[in-house]
Amino acid sequence: MVTTRNKSYTHQAESQDVSPHVETLTERRIRWSNLLQRQHYQPLISELLDEELPKYENSTILDAKDRTTLMRECTLILASAPLVFAAAVDGNLLQRISRDAALRKEYEVVQERAHSQPSIYIHLLADDHGVAPTPRQYTIISQIVEDYLSEGQTSLHAWYVDNITPPFVGEAVSAQGHRKYLQTKHRSATRIETLLRFCNGVQRRFNETPELFRDAPFQFPPGECGYSKDSHVRLAQHRAHQSSNYVMNLVEDICTYLHRTKRFEQHFRMHQFIVYLIFRPTQAAIAEIFCSGLLQVWVENGGGFNAYPAGRSVATARRLSAGDWSAHEGWVRDRSPVDENMRVQRERAREWQDALEWEPAVAEDTEMAELHRQC
Repeated sequence: MVTTRNKSYTHQAESQDVSPHVETLTERRIRWSNLLQRQHYQPLISELLDEELPKYENSTILDAKDRTTLMRECTLILASAPLVFAAAVDGNLLQRISRDAALRKEYEVVQERAHSQPSIYIHLLADDHGVAPTPRQYTIISQIVEDYLSEGQTSLHAWYVDNITPPFVGEAVSAQGHRKYLQTKHRSATRIETLLRFCNGVQRRFNETPELFRDAPFQFPPGECGYSKDSHVRLAQHRAHQSSNYVMNLVEDICTYLHRTKRFEQHFRMHQFIVYLIFRPTQAAIAEIFCSGLLQVWVENGGGFNAYPAGRSVATARRLSAGDWSAHEGWVRDRSPVDENMRVQRERAREWQDALEWEPAVAEDTEMAELHRQC
């Protein structure tokens, strides 16, 4: 093995000109899940911030240069997160929620608190048994999206897809190129570009999946992540496709269409969960950014349906008083292991800091060398 300051190479890779392995989305999610299970917060947070913060270099949402504050908030998020959060990161939330009594009991508490406490919610695409689509099924969904983007009568599926959920679209209007999920005032070039990014992401995720697993359900279902001061109201809006994520809504309607036309035996739909309770006003933006990155819900990598940087619509957090936030923090400290988990992180940090204190050892070696010289 030859090691430089920035890269490591094997002699075999150099001699055979072997391309380095590029980590897949699934491999990354598994690695992050393992880090979280072992409470190794620091490397997980550092990697996520390295990946997400460049999107905010010129943003007023947060100070991307203040790594200390951002790492503190992310650590508090992980240290105070409920079981439902960990299950979402592990990719088994949909399976566990139906058979894990402890998880369901804790989730009922989270849901109740979310009526008054700002929170982070997610959507996961799966059937009613919690089984996610396969990579091959996901590419079929993507193909229908591409067909939907075509204009006028060249689309074979658009009119049917646009009439899965209200408002419905007339056949003549559809033949003229009207698409419910592309319209703003006009046919939106931005939405078309975003949906093409989604299709490219789906193809990327399919290509990085070994052939042996392309007909196996995703271990980590495609998802969507968001913030709300009242997640119950926001999730009801999403369920009704009102002021919602058009990529997610279109995919859900396509899944219903494919099920009704017998192309898919399973009926895939969005399953909604509230996964984190925010207890500090400074957490609102970073919680949405951090959770979106942790769950890899971006259209670009085939992980989900979020197309724009997170943390931009959290102004409602400012409507809570200092007393409200104090009450939320007190409840979290009483009902979660946040204090104990933070203690563990501080102990690990001290151990590492002590390990880096090498100067006294160097000084001692110098004294011994001088003593031998004098002798």
